Amino acid sequence: MSVQLTRLLARILSWLPLRMNQTIGATLGLCVWALNGKLRRITDVNLDMCYPDMNEAQRRRLSRLSLMETGKQLTECAWIWHRPIAQTEQLIIDINGEELMLEARKSGKGCLFVSPHLGNWEVCSAPLSSDEPFTYFYRSPRNSRLDSELIRWRAHLRGHPASLDAGGIRRGFKILKSGGNVGILPDQEPDQANGVFAPFFGKPALTMTLLSGLARRSGATVLYCVAERLPRGKGWRLHILPADEAVSSSDAEQAATALNSGVERCIALCPEQYLWSYKRFNTTHDGSPRPYAR
Repeated sequence: MSVQLTRLLARILSWLPLRMNQTIGATLGLCVWALNGKLRRITDVNLDMCYPDMNEAQRRRLSRLSLMETGKQLTECAWIWHRPIAQTEQLIIDINGEELMLEARKSGKGCLFVSPHLGNWEVCSAPLSSDEPFTYFYRSPRNSRLDSELIRWRAHLRGHPASLDAGGIRRGFKILKSGGNVGILPDQEPDQANGVFAPFFGKPALTMTLLSGLARRSGATVLYCVAERLPRGKGWRLHILPADEAVSSSDAEQAATALNSGVERCIALCPEQYLWSYKRFNTTHDGSPRPYAR
């Protein structure tokens, strides 16, 4: 899809009421599920691995709901990136654990906000940047032509991008060291030079070491942040959860295990809203065939 067409579709989706916008997204996701293509196969493999005790009917239902929620994430991003930010903030109904965020900021330390691919992680930027500057790490999209467009759209939520390269990481560290706020997505698979295998739902998953290194070297407080999508276009509920102290451990595997355990706690809030269509176990620890292969 061309950048021009993407821009046009995003603008059209932003004109719709949020409930109608999400209905379109849910319908798209349901079609993807019904067509039984690549994204559904990845979703089903992940659910089989992570919820082995679920019966087939339960996993089938969760698979369907997950892709519908992913569709909502896609269309509602167009809404929040184009609407006045005040409208998005008004639809953040409440913040569970807000006191943790306020306490961390009062401490004068930096704060590292960890947002898994759950709910609408883009929404987190609005409240986190309302009183202080907020910088987020990002990975460039596969379509490089969309890079500048995504940065421009995300800037609407007051966040400042830092790329996941040496320069961007140094910048993020300096911000944390000076008492600032930085956001990071913890559940993207890194390259093997920058990750270790740690259990995720009991299965070995290649997990980033960047987060624990930043937290340990900067002394920043680590908090999980989740924007749970509410039904029928009513908005979002923000959850702030504390991280286990071990997430800053100098033992890379111990830190990665603590990180994944925290992500699991976040997912338990609304498992159908997790991005199960991502190849989280794509790299195997023992060289065995990838679970997503046909």
